[in-house]
Amino acid sequence: MHQIPGAVLDAIESIQLASFPQVLLRFLNAVNDDQASIAELATMAGQDPALTARILTVANSPALRPATEIKSLDKGLVVLGTRLMKTLAACLAIQSVFARTTGDPRYNLTGFWAHSLRTAELAYSIASHVDYPDADEAYLAGLIHEIGQLLLLGGMSDRYGILLDRSTDEAALLNNEDSLLGTNHAAVGAWLVDQWQLSSFMADAVLFHHKPANEIVHADFLSQIVWSADIIGSNKTTDLLQNESNTNIAAIKSILGIKLSDAVAIQQVCFERVDMLAAALDIQESFQAKTIPYLSTPFEYFRPKLNDNDVAYSRIESLVRDMAMMQSLQLSLAELCRENEIVTAVRESARILFGLGRIAFLFVQHDKKSLSGANIGGQSDLFQHIEIGLDRVQSLAAAVALGKQPSSTFDDECPATVSLVDVRIARALKCEGVLYVPMSVRGNNIGVMAYGVSAAQYARMQPRLVWMGNFANLAADSIETWRELRRREQERETALTSRFEQQARKVVHETGNPLGIIKNYLKIVSKKLPDELDVQQELNILGEEIDRVTQIVQSLGVLVETPPSTGVFDVNVVIGEMLALYGESLFSSCGITLIKSLEANLSPVSGDRDGFKQILFNIWKNGSEAMPAGGHFIISTRGNIIHDTRHYIEIHLSDSGPGIPQDVMERLFQPLPTNRRPGHSGVGLSIVASLVERLGGQINCQSQAGKGTSFIILLPQPKERLKE
Repeated sequence: MHQIPGAVLDAIESIQLASFPQVLLRFLNAVNDDQASIAELATMAGQDPALTARILTVANSPALRPATEIKSLDKGLVVLGTRLMKTLAACLAIQSVFARTTGDPRYNLTGFWAHSLRTAELAYSIASHVDYPDADEAYLAGLIHEIGQLLLLGGMSDRYGILLDRSTDEAALLNNEDSLLGTNHAAVGAWLVDQWQLSSFMADAVLFHHKPANEIVHADFLSQIVWSADIIGSNKTTDLLQNESNTNIAAIKSILGIKLSDAVAIQQVCFERVDMLAAALDIQESFQAKTIPYLSTPFEYFRPKLNDNDVAYSRIESLVRDMAMMQSLQLSLAELCRENEIVTAVRESARILFGLGRIAFLFVQHDKKSLSGANIGGQSDLFQHIEIGLDRVQSLAAAVALGKQPSSTFDDECPATVSLVDVRIARALKCEGVLYVPMSVRGNNIGVMAYGVSAAQYARMQPRLVWMGNFANLAADSIETWRELRRREQERETALTSRFEQQARKVVHETGNPLGIIKNYLKIVSKKLPDELDVQQELNILGEEIDRVTQIVQSLGVLVETPPSTGVFDVNVVIGEMLALYGESLFSSCGITLIKSLEANLSPVSGDRDGFKQILFNIWKNGSEAMPAGGHFIISTRGNIIHDTRHYIEIHLSDSGPGIPQDVMERLFQPLPTNRRPGHSGVGLSIVASLVERLGGQINCQSQAGKGTSFIILLPQPKERLKE
């Protein structure tokens, strides 16, 4: 890998990427639209290299990344979730406004954006044309192949801006970068991809996209695709057709086996797509636009001198802007539902706002009078085990936690001596030093945010320390508000549990005796009736149902859930018994025609027989209530159904009712709000789902407006029976 100098690394680790404003605006609006799908959001984000990089950076961070690498936008957005996405979108907007109003040079990114998007579209089309197995990966690699330019511009604004101003095109830029920085934007972009811990092919595609044709011949397939897309995207149609002898153009044909006529056709389609998107975003863009960021105003004339009034107004504007920003962030953080979710959002928000990539949290443990980083996601093992006594002289971290002002290990005057604990924290953050920012709310210190910084980064942060302190306090307020709500919720739960226990004991006592009397009376009636009558069987079934209801009632008084009873039962037999008891009341008397199709000789099922009865009763009752004017209800069973290589018994229950509303289908097996449907508890199908799960089975529902509802239940078929 091309080595990147330490000074450049310090600058680019901030990942201060400039998003294209039209795309960012559309994405921000979509994020706040509850009707927008993940696919729509991914499509919008995929139109901007910087926005794409931000999403993948957060999705692949230690706090969020699942076991497998995230290299697609839709998966990255799923990992972020709606609430965290909204918070990060707010931070992107804030950072964009902040960059525009702090006097930083403003660069025209139109040509850069168009070139990146063209290369992405071309890479996707080429990959599809040559049967590359992952065309989406090729699109992503093409989209971010020049992302190193934005990283360097964000991290080294003035210095890199001068360098950009001196470069007429990418070839000149590459030479200037290597000579003045000791690295180049291709190596910096590859470094970013490596931070996502993806397979090396994408990083190589970014690293190699400026290599000469005689070297790219020996590269991997993805690198050759992105290299070819960059060449095709950088040439006009006439150049491709007239310069067939050009080394690079000839290499495309020999490497990928693409005819130039096909390359031209692909180019025209892809360019038309980008032109259509530019028109939709109201972007005035032409093919001749410079493909690297450039200043709209000459660099030496960009910053006018300010008089005293201008400075005063600028400070007022800054104060008002910061207040508005903080309110926006607070509203976004208030939507998060767990403490770790808030911490993750705060960490990623700070990275966007302040450009510091290494952040940890130490929270006050009042019972131990210490600072600890335990049980906070996304932090190294050291923070999981570190515990710092709350003594001002013990460490700089403790002194800042007990005080009100930020302080760093680089300060000449510190509220405490830098201790070995502070050195360990700097090492854990893999940085030269640490900046501690106290987290305080209503005079109560809840901890510190620890930023890993170099001396140069800390010097750059000096003008922003007040804002960083306000941000830390806002984060503290969000965390403490969540904790207070959680404490109140636990108190309510404790009170409700106590009341429930009292009511449950009363219900168990009051219902136990009548149920016992009814069962004894059934025994007396049974003895008085002749043995040959079928009613004896029905009385036995009724007795079993009384036992089942008794067990359900008695379970109310037991706080610890008892394991389900085990055994084996015949699905068809249980269906027959339940129909004998409930068929008349649920179906016949309601004008509902019952249609049965039960396969003979089904294998017995292992598990809770009473649980299966409850499943049948709940679904039958729902079906009956859905057809007050009559209809038909179908019950069928089949054996030896293979699903995911396993054998199941299928129970199919369907009615001809009006169907289930879409909003109910979306959370069908979850408890509904108690006020959702008068006369219904809203928990029937959630109980069904849990009982099916306890039987080791699966349940699925299909419903269509005006055509009824079907439930398909799969229960595992015993292996012993399969061997017969």
